Amino acid sequence: MRKTLTRAAASIAAVGAIGAGTLVAAPQAHAAGPGDLQIIGGVNCTFSPWGPNWSDGPQWQMHRWMGVKNVGGSTMHKVTITEFGGPTRWVPANKERKTKFGDLQAGQTAVLFSTKWKGCWPSSISGYTISEQVENPVNNVGFWQNVRKAEPKGGENGKQELAPTS
Repeated sequence: MRKTLTRAAASIAAVGAIGAGTLVAAPQAHAAGPGDLQIIGGVNCTFSPWGPNWSDGPQWQMHRWMGVKNVGGSTMHKVTITEFGGPTRWVPANKERKTKFGDLQAGQTAVLFSTKWKGCWPSSISGYTISEQVENPVNNVGFWQNVRKAEPKGGENGKQELAPTS
């Protein structure tokens, strides 16, 4: 009996020593953190002087825009933004960053909705972003509004749709 207990204790000590040696020898992993999408946007009302966008003089302009930023540590795939009551748009491919259609690298921003108007009036933009990966959904929905009112020069409202950027 005593011989059996001695062997059992020796076996347990050997397994413990091997396990401790394995833990000590294993290098620490330095993997990138998960991706995390954050919706960004705004409705800005500014007085713009003469410039290339408006040829008919100084003008009040309203700019509605909405985009997404990857504030996480890894690339997100199949990223879209949907405007409430409007279309769904995919993040475009980016040749400089060598990303495919729908991919958003860590730290990358894509503005998918961008519209300028002559004049300023109460307006808003709202929507949400989503991808195929599981991530923190708390910062995926946004709402922005403007309450300022300023008539455009000549009383005409004009819309200028800007191309998506990433």
